[in-house]
Amino acid sequence: MRATPVRVRAAAAAWAAACLAIPLAADPPAGTGDGESACGRARRLLGEGRQREAAAEMIRFLADAPAAREAPRRPGAAAERRYRRGIEHTRLRHDALAEREFRAAIEADPSFAPARYQLAFILGNRGDYGAMFEEIGLAAAAPAAAPERPRAIAGLALLAGDIPGAIAAYRDALRRDPQAPEAMRMLGLVLVEGGSRDEGFELLERALKARPDDYSTLSSLGLARALIGDYARAEAHLKDAVALNPTHPEALGRLGLVLLLDGRLDESIRRLEEAVGLNPGVSELHANLGKAYRMAGRLDEADGQYTLAIRSDQANHEAWYEKGNILSIQGRPDGALEAYRRAALIEPGLAKAHYKMGLILAREKKYDEALGRFRDAIRADCDYADAYYALAVLHREHTGDGDAAAHYYRMYLVYDRTSGRARAAARWLEGRADAAESRR
Repeated sequence: MRATPVRVRAAAAAWAAACLAIPLAADPPAGTGDGESACGRARRLLGEGRQREAAAEMIRFLADAPAAREAPRRPGAAAERRYRRGIEHTRLRHDALAEREFRAAIEADPSFAPARYQLAFILGNRGDYGAMFEEIGLAAAAPAAAPERPRAIAGLALLAGDIPGAIAAYRDALRRDPQAPEAMRMLGLVLVEGGSRDEGFELLERALKARPDDYSTLSSLGLARALIGDYARAEAHLKDAVALNPTHPEALGRLGLVLLLDGRLDESIRRLEEAVGLNPGVSELHANLGKAYRMAGRLDEADGQYTLAIRSDQANHEAWYEKGNILSIQGRPDGALEAYRRAALIEPGLAKAHYKMGLILAREKKYDEALGRFRDAIRADCDYADAYYALAVLHREHTGDGDAAAHYYRMYLVYDRTSGRARAAARWLEGRADAAESRR
């Protein structure tokens, strides 16, 4: 079992008490079924550092939890007052202040589910998934319905990598409240990421019109513009967000990434260093700073940032992959092989990690293992052209299987007809055909 950070173990243990106290409609009776509820499985998976699977089990938990017994209700005056203050703080992403207000609202009224969901969103944004799960579980057990529940399901779906599930849940949230800016914003961003640009940007612009001074909406719109290569407008939106709250790392980190994509390396590093300084516990910030350091040729610093990214989130497969690249460049093949292996273990569909393992194994003359890894790359992504080329070369030069080499060269030429490698592959195939013709 992989090592689990103390903070995650503690949060999972705290959640366990709340989780066990919540009745589940789908819990099997004693002595029947698999003996483990969705809630219990999620608790176990989180303790093992398997965050995606834990999030998927939490979605099952919410689906199986008994329906709310009462319509949404107004809390007591004190709880409502603190809750509204928390909502105002979230608009500028003053997360610490918002968290304090939501906790005060919960203390005044422990069954006030909307405050628990809002607290869960803050905890999730900072990566404290165990505590987030705990609050979601307690909110689901409240007797009154809460409109935030579909948003919680959507957030868990994103954490689980279930993009269609997230889209469906955000649409559900908007059906319940067509003017909900948070659901509008997040659905818009997810749609843009998924290629539905027109609808996505329409939703994002509507959210911004409803709340022109909302930090998260400006930050999301900036990220969406960056995703389609519109770096000028992305930079403008993100700078507007930073101006609203210079002490929050999200927009700063995204601005640093936009500057990196735009080729402004020194500015990018400065912004990313600011973001990491504001919140050194966010894995993605360390990974992006590592990428910038690598592009600047600062390999030791890049390696250090990827190590910190992994320490913050053992499941960050991109950080493992990039750490493998650094170790490979530094001539440390054993370390690189292990890093690529960890990346592929977390994300089996990461074709590039399988491919890089194949290259290292081929250089070490472990040809059978290399062939297996290149095949794994193709299984993960049937359009991964470089893996076809590598398989062709190995079969041609080391296994002596000319038919296999010819097959893989032909597959490579489906994707590349113009490069030097493509011309070499075509010449070899022509030579093989000529030789076969002369033997007839």
